[in-house]
Amino acid sequence: MSDARKFPIKGFIETSFLDWKDHLSSVIFTGGCNFRCPFCHNSELVLQHARLADIPEEAIVAHLRKFRKWVDRVVITGGEPTLQKGLHRFAARLKEEGFCVKLDTNGSNPEVVKKLVREGLVDYVAMDIKGPTMVYERWCGIQVDREKIEESIDFLLSGEIEHEFRMTVVPFLHREDDVYEAARRVRGARRFTVQSFVPRNTLNPAFAHIRPHSPDRIGRIRQNVEGIVRDAQVTRTLRQ
Repeated sequence: MSDARKFPIKGFIETSFLDWKDHLSSVIFTGGCNFRCPFCHNSELVLQHARLADIPEEAIVAHLRKFRKWVDRVVITGGEPTLQKGLHRFAARLKEEGFCVKLDTNGSNPEVVKKLVREGLVDYVAMDIKGPTMVYERWCGIQVDREKIEESIDFLLSGEIEHEFRMTVVPFLHREDDVYEAARRVRGARRFTVQSFVPRNTLNPAFAHIRPHSPDRIGRIRQNVEGIVRDAQVTRTLRQ
């Protein structure tokens, strides 16, 4: 298969209750990311993905077919899936197989997201919003085209696709006001999920020593966010 058609799969979870709210799903991980968020705990997928063996696509599809009676939803996450040239073809294949497809993205490639949505190749999009967009480099560790991020936000808010926004709250990196400013930016979203930071295998090793906010403080943040976004929730998901 040519590089343009190949879809490099670096990880696979057969069943998950975490990755698609209220649904059982399988999860496929791609390698590579254009961000360098210091708190990311998928550091191998970001920095060392070329060293990770590809899982054959045919093996994944055969497994999905075998258990489709019980699991008919597939999440494509990463890394950043929209970097992969084979994403469009792979999503189309999953749809042809009868699966619902969810895309996790950092929002840096709005043209890819729009194309997938408008061709009916995804059923749900979850976008990580790192913080207020005016200082996005602070959260992402690199220079970011903020207009692309804003474009992705506006597209999801337009209501063309079921969606959610997610933000991981990291002590010392985020102020509480950063969470509320981000929530105000996506007011009107279908869902805004506040994720508690998990200090494990972080891209920047120093962040592994940061203690997450207490449940009480996260609970207070959630209550405040609920006053901004209609459907707000807090999770401690391990996939950020």
